[in-house]
Amino acid sequence: MNKRIFFGTFLLVALQGFSQSSGKILQEGFENGMASWTSSGVDNRCVANTAHSGKYCLQVPAGGRVSKEINLLPNHEYKFSIWLKTASGSDEIQLNAKGLNGNDVSGATALTDWTNIERKFTTSSNQKKVTIEIYHPENAGKNPAWADDFLLMDLGVNKEIKVSGIQPLPARIPQNEYGIMQQPNDKVKWLVDARFGMFIHWGLYAGPASGEWYMENKPVPIDTYRELAYPASGGEYFSADKFNADDWAALAKSAGMKYMCLTAMHHDGFALFDSRYINSFTSKQTLNHDFVKEYTDACRKAGLKVGLYKTLINWRYPGYYDVNGTDAKKNSWGYVADMSHQENARQMKEGLYNDVKQLMTGYGKIDMIFWDGGWLGQQGSDADAAYFWEPGKFLDTTNKWPVNKFFQDTDVATGKPLGIMGIVRKYQPDILVNPRASWMGDYMSEEGGAPITGPVRSKEIWQKCMTVGGAWGYSSAMEDSTKMISFDQLKRMLADVVIRNMSLLLNVGPDRHGVISKPVSQLLQRTGDWLHDRKETIYGTFGGPWNPKDGEYGFAYRDSTIYVFLLDNFKGNTITLPSVNKGQHVIKVYEVGIDSKLKFSQNKNREITIRFSPADDNIRIFAVKLNREVMSSEL
Repeated sequence: MNKRIFFGTFLLVALQGFSQSSGKILQEGFENGMASWTSSGVDNRCVANTAHSGKYCLQVPAGGRVSKEINLLPNHEYKFSIWLKTASGSDEIQLNAKGLNGNDVSGATALTDWTNIERKFTTSSNQKKVTIEIYHPENAGKNPAWADDFLLMDLGVNKEIKVSGIQPLPARIPQNEYGIMQQPNDKVKWLVDARFGMFIHWGLYAGPASGEWYMENKPVPIDTYRELAYPASGGEYFSADKFNADDWAALAKSAGMKYMCLTAMHHDGFALFDSRYINSFTSKQTLNHDFVKEYTDACRKAGLKVGLYKTLINWRYPGYYDVNGTDAKKNSWGYVADMSHQENARQMKEGLYNDVKQLMTGYGKIDMIFWDGGWLGQQGSDADAAYFWEPGKFLDTTNKWPVNKFFQDTDVATGKPLGIMGIVRKYQPDILVNPRASWMGDYMSEEGGAPITGPVRSKEIWQKCMTVGGAWGYSSAMEDSTKMISFDQLKRMLADVVIRNMSLLLNVGPDRHGVISKPVSQLLQRTGDWLHDRKETIYGTFGGPWNPKDGEYGFAYRDSTIYVFLLDNFKGNTITLPSVNKGQHVIKVYEVGIDSKLKFSQNKNREITIRFSPADDNIRIFAVKLNREVMSSEL
């Protein structure tokens, strides 16, 4: 069967006309129960008082799944929208559109405030149905999640017009927010080129082995939680007696990873570095270890880029839930409004400023920050909290939560006190950061294990971050290969990252001793072997020059070579690529990883057809060598 590709914004331009049936075809607010939605059998139900709008919303327990089959029209473009939220922020809830002939789409959030997810999809000439699924994967915390206000819109007939030749990708244009400019393209390029990194969630929560939100999920009183740092707490304490940062770095390198990112401090407020702020609680105090120092040294020794995760919030401060002292947000510890909380929140903010400067000045060159916890009281968006954190270049001297001059840093040119990103850029001018500190960020983060869908990301830099299994902090799932991402699934995620010009940050959670489990290590080493034989297709390539078809195929390129990625759902033994440019012709085609030459032909329209035999591999990569460069202008 010949698979001929007609798709994408680079070869094909979609003209969206509107048929008579265009418009809203389904709106569901769950005010009348689950109606025609089908439950997986667990206790999915509609509940009151937490809805996004109206009175009721859908509550989905861990492992819960509800679905609905909807009739569609062929050759139409559709858009769905839904509001989702989670209970803890450590897990995720997904909205998936399935049964679209390999062109399924997904969206997910792990935020604890209502978050709107929108996606578009197009039906094929014989597509008449879609299955909409709301799914909350099981996780260590066993918390529920919620969905509300689902909307499906028919945008009308989708008509495709063929355009000859390879078209340039839309360009990334750096933006300015709060006086801080995004890094230029030449400084962000390394993150895409690296493709694969190791995320490490490690802290006191590794002891109970119930994930990084253990303190909040239980909830555990502050003084009781502190005991996890000491042997007197028993077998669950954070001993770190087998910690060796060089071992972590060696594993990352053998896995084909090019950078690492360690949780310098998570929401529990336990610092893996020698924080000098008042009321700090650190590994230097409890174990006489500055783990961040040992980690950053190990990264550089192994030739890996250095990343740090830093949360803004700190559960050890009740004022986090009540920054004004008058409107305490719902919390697990039962804190109520108290005027003293405003000062308590100010101290939390001041501690953040102290720690940011220390991390930016005490550990050499830092390549990346993964901010987290930018929202207040675990409500609203990160951007909503900018008034409190002051993430931009300068501090406001009239702010209600001032940073003491002793903990301030100043701009050399103006003498003005610096905000969070002002401090960061002053000491680490080349660093890349994500948006979760209430500033727009240099790169975007797509969190969770939901599939990656959609077009090549060229207008922004995107990083997919997900955990290898279970929670992000250590849990029993990381000792059981059946509960982790499989080798085939990880290959697929890497392929989806490459063909969309993204980077994958894969989390591992060392145990309380500091050891990454054997099943996780084996998975990473096996992945590294696979990547080694295909490195020409992964590192330093660009996603494109054409958009992928979700689940079936996608492309990457470098210089004069186009790499064709065949994915799980591709059927057939030939594939025809769109037209290349005038004067471009094929020199040879081979399968990467096994160096097998393949038969090909190129017709008068400059379309390239590749012929190949079946193989038992969920990811296959073909290299198409042209006589000249694929694209003249690149990010």
